[in-house]
Amino acid sequence: MITEKAKRKVALFLKEFFTEANVGVGGNSPNPNSNDLDVPILGTHIATTNTESSDLVVDFTAIFTGSQLDGNTVREFAVFGPLPIDGQFDELRLEGAQIPDTVGDYGGTSTNSDGTEATVEKTMLARVNFDALGTFSSSDELEVILTIGVE
Repeated sequence: MITEKAKRKVALFLKEFFTEANVGVGGNSPNPNSNDLDVPILGTHIATTNTESSDLVVDFTAIFTGSQLDGNTVREFAVFGPLPIDGQFDELRLEGAQIPDTVGDYGGTSTNSDGTEATVEKTMLARVNFDALGTFSSSDELEVILTIGVE
């Protein structure tokens, strides 16, 4: 059993650390070992707007413009975040490792004010595939909302 307080902390972690999204044209079954979309449309992720619909539910919202989608048919959506590599995850806990605030800034080393460093990597939280949407014209807009509950 995970306590309600711990569930709340996990929800807050997801909300604060998974702040990027992308869409893709792939649409087959998600592979839990994959860390990217099958066929991403955007070369760089966009920022998400994350809100809480309850203490344990986070809504990740991304809005894509038609010009970003460039006539593509969208079949998948994913949420990402820059997290320390596994061997340095303790830096986050012990030193408060600085996570880059630039969308898509991966593989670099972030230095804290006290001189500690952590290397971050792209981490995909979730990927959802669906029936094709589009194609899109430059004046269109696609809003995607992924809702994740901590149970």
